[in-house]
Amino acid sequence: MTKHNEKKRRPAIKIVFGVLLLTVAAVLLAASALFRFDEWHELDPERITECPRILIICDGSGEPAALMGPEKRIWISIDGLQRHTVDAFVAAEDVRYYTHGGIDLYRIFGAAWADLKAGGYVQGASTISQQLIKLSHLSTEKTLDRKLEEAVLATRLEKLYGKDEIMEMYLNYIYFGGGFYGIEAAALGYFGVHAGELTAAQSAQLAGILKSPSAYAPHLDLEASLSRRNNVLRLMFENGFLQEDEYEAARNEDCVLNNSLPKKRNLLIDRAVNEAQGILGITREELLKGGYTIITTMDSEIQTQCEELFCDGRLFPTASAQSALVVLDSTGGVTAMIGGRGDYDPSGIDRAAGIERQPGSLIKPILVYAPALELFGYSAATVLDDEPTSFGDYSPRNSDDKYYGAVTLRTAVSKSLNIPAVKVLADIGLPSAVAFAQSAGIDFTGEDLGLPLALGGFTHGVSPLEMAAAYSALRDGVYIKPTTIERILGPDGSVVYSRRPNGRRIMSRGSAYILTSMLQSAAKDGTARRLNETGLPIAAKTGTSVDDNGVRDAWCAAYTSEITAVIWMGTDSASEGSLPDDAVGGNQPAVLLGKLFSAIYKSRTCGDFVMTDDIEEIALDLSELESGRVYAASGSTPAEYSAADYFKKGAVPFEINPVWAVPEAPQEIGWSMNGGLPVISFTAENEEIQYEILRSGSNGGWEKICSFSGRSGYLSFTDTDVTPGASYSYEIVAENPRLGGKGRSDPSRVLRVIVPYYPQ
Repeated sequence: MTKHNEKKRRPAIKIVFGVLLLTVAAVLLAASALFRFDEWHELDPERITECPRILIICDGSGEPAALMGPEKRIWISIDGLQRHTVDAFVAAEDVRYYTHGGIDLYRIFGAAWADLKAGGYVQGASTISQQLIKLSHLSTEKTLDRKLEEAVLATRLEKLYGKDEIMEMYLNYIYFGGGFYGIEAAALGYFGVHAGELTAAQSAQLAGILKSPSAYAPHLDLEASLSRRNNVLRLMFENGFLQEDEYEAARNEDCVLNNSLPKKRNLLIDRAVNEAQGILGITREELLKGGYTIITTMDSEIQTQCEELFCDGRLFPTASAQSALVVLDSTGGVTAMIGGRGDYDPSGIDRAAGIERQPGSLIKPILVYAPALELFGYSAATVLDDEPTSFGDYSPRNSDDKYYGAVTLRTAVSKSLNIPAVKVLADIGLPSAVAFAQSAGIDFTGEDLGLPLALGGFTHGVSPLEMAAAYSALRDGVYIKPTTIERILGPDGSVVYSRRPNGRRIMSRGSAYILTSMLQSAAKDGTARRLNETGLPIAAKTGTSVDDNGVRDAWCAAYTSEITAVIWMGTDSASEGSLPDDAVGGNQPAVLLGKLFSAIYKSRTCGDFVMTDDIEEIALDLSELESGRVYAASGSTPAEYSAADYFKKGAVPFEINPVWAVPEAPQEIGWSMNGGLPVISFTAENEEIQYEILRSGSNGGWEKICSFSGRSGYLSFTDTDVTPGASYSYEIVAENPRLGGKGRSDPSRVLRVIVPYYPQ
């Protein structure tokens, strides 16, 4: 038979074939009368569109950090796919997809003929629409009743939705093996790319999996998967979906498997899931299956840095010591959180937020010093007595039994002295102190409200998360309830929740700046001085809780202008023992935070704390602390007694210490004659000042003829070394002996005296 004759006979063959198909269809429709339509399923598109979708948890930059849910399915729009991706599935599964109405009569006839020859069901004829119906509505059994129901529901589906809409449903619904449902999860799980980035070869490989995921999934049998991929590429080429050069290039493309779906959970992620449930008012199951996306406040880089530090056993006092760490940004977002050492266990103890431990001295700035500055007129230069003191039957002592006498509030904070803290709390009163601490998020439910609270003597205790939020408020005086969630997106990608500012001012910015400056002193040369090694502008405080068996809790809190971190170390219970005696807050906890802040700011700039307009810096004279007085320094104050500090405007000690003042020469001076001898007199106002009487003769030049010290009031001197008839000039100079040569006054006015020839 010639080719010409073959072409003439093809239309006839098509007509015959079409008649046969119509006949088969008619027979099938007639046979449908034998089936129970009342037992058939109703078409329910929500079985497809509302199928379980994965919960995506992202970090603060929007990058997926974890996936949770019963099925790994990430719904995407078909508009984000490349054309060759859709073509691969059409070529592999339903080449006439865009022309039929839900069932493909050509395929039905071909499959029926194959089944007749084989004497059973050996070849399927399901279109993409039918496959979608079968997967979502029906069982997998091969019966004529089931196939007819499938065909009817597929035609109904095609009447409700357009081809691209059905294709989108299909690509998001089907199973690709490996636990991946839908093309986005499969693309990320097998190749580490988003579905919109798939190459033609990768698209063909995914399409080839559908025939039998257990046989063609690349992680199970790469050779079989590639063979199937190339078959699909051939179909794409034969049906005009690929040019020859594209086909050849795709066949020769290497397959590199890369599962980029996040697998690791952590405490912050689990807290975000719990927080999202409360925000949305839905069950955990609804959240995990609803296709939501949670944008957390987590900084993946900082979280990783924290995890790496927690893996370094050298940073902890013992191998069995437990620990927890919370890092907040300046907006209250939890950027990192670790609830314990070792591998994360979702069912384990949440030591970051779920424990209550004794805070030790870490509570002092929150409970004692902040309200004293804000509400009771204290300043960084307020003088306190650090000496053994009993408060009724309560007799606290400093941790090392060392006492410093009169100290400023700054020194008390920096050295974490206990006696001054209790004295301040007793002065400002427990109700005011507790109310302020409560405004900073500290819970006092069930606590015994007594003076031991000043040193962290809680009945129950606090969590690291509570303390991190409270210390973050000291940065600028605004308390922000910590959160792990920035935004929540619904299944369609719309924003269903966005975090709004929830801060409340608990102290003025000026008071916060002064307290922060005192905590900077603690980090520079106080109990938290290990943090000074960072070279950063940083404020910090330590805390240690000790019982009869040793150290139970060791803390350190630190913050910069944008980041706050609090770490706790200890044991979970008394039965597990205590930490070594030297495992105090200023040792391992401070060292670990120092390393953390150094790592954080290795690639970013750390801004300084900004002094507010209502604060001014004044040089102080601290030479009279023992008397309880602080003066403003003068240019004459020795360096060893001079120190700068910050004050609210209007509350500055402007009085200059007279001890270091340059005196003035006496104003009340005079002379008289006694037996022909000049008597020089003056009034000395200060016995601390030394006075000198100088004389100048007719030949010029001044010489000291007399000096007085340790005396005040009316003083006089009779000059016996004079010559009758001679003329003399006298002046008086005052000198502060503490200042050496720099403390000498200008001379007084000059007294001119002529000695008579004859005594009168």
